[in-house]
Amino acid sequence: MEISVKILNENKDGSANAEVKFDKQGLEVLVQWGIVAMLTKAVDEYKVRPDEAEVSIQPRSKKAVTKKTTKKK
Repeated sequence: MEISVKILNENKDGSANAEVKFDKQGLEVLVQWGIVAMLTKAVDEYKVRPDEAEVSIQPRSKKAVTKKTTKKK
């Protein structure tokens, strides 16, 4: 497996331009870990809290989360 990262230049804002090279196995590993990271983050962000019956996941840009609550009798 090969994954290599070469920093081409560093920007004033702290970011950098980089060149990433990988073989087929490296690509598989990067995709697998990327998917795991995204799913883990989504689970943490959209956990249903005890006071909420349902949460609708919406894109972050809309900043709208639909909540349904149940009335306690």
